[in-house]
Amino acid sequence: MASVSPEPIHEPNSPAAVAHQVTPVGHAAQTEPHPPTIDALVTTIQREFPGAHIRITGRGRTVERQAELMAQRRIQDRHQFLRTYRAAPHITEMDQWVASHPQASEDDTVAAFVDIINRARQNGAVVSNHLSDHARDVSIPAGDRHLQNQVRDRFRHLGAHVLDEHDAVGGPHWHIDY
Repeated sequence: MASVSPEPIHEPNSPAAVAHQVTPVGHAAQTEPHPPTIDALVTTIQREFPGAHIRITGRGRTVERQAELMAQRRIQDRHQFLRTYRAAPHITEMDQWVASHPQASEDDTVAAFVDIINRARQNGAVVSNHLSDHARDVSIPAGDRHLQNQVRDRFRHLGAHVLDEHDAVGGPHWHIDY
């Protein structure tokens, strides 16, 4: 996650999750329902922007898989790791663990990160919305910057937070929190 906080995840039947007020200039207030799930959200965007060829590239994850991806990112590019994830004690601990274990294997790093993630979650931290199945990674929309901005704005309008990870170690994508 970036330094920008994601939109809050609402309970499925809360007013914030059911509808979003939109008032175009010169029009009466209208209510537009939010898709009920992250997958429904992505399907809505795919249907509205078929030429963007958006596909899901990452779904819900286990703690082990999240630890593996975070470890790979931290080992390969510390600055990207620190830019991607919101400053938090568990992120600092991961960063310091790698710095203090320069000869550690990837497997050892993943094991340490699993332990760090589990402790962070026990203390109430949200390490990644992939762990609660409220996030998806999607391909960056095909098309020019104008179309990409339209897609990003539509995700946001429907209540999602979009993190552009065009330089991600694992390949360019958008991370969508919902």
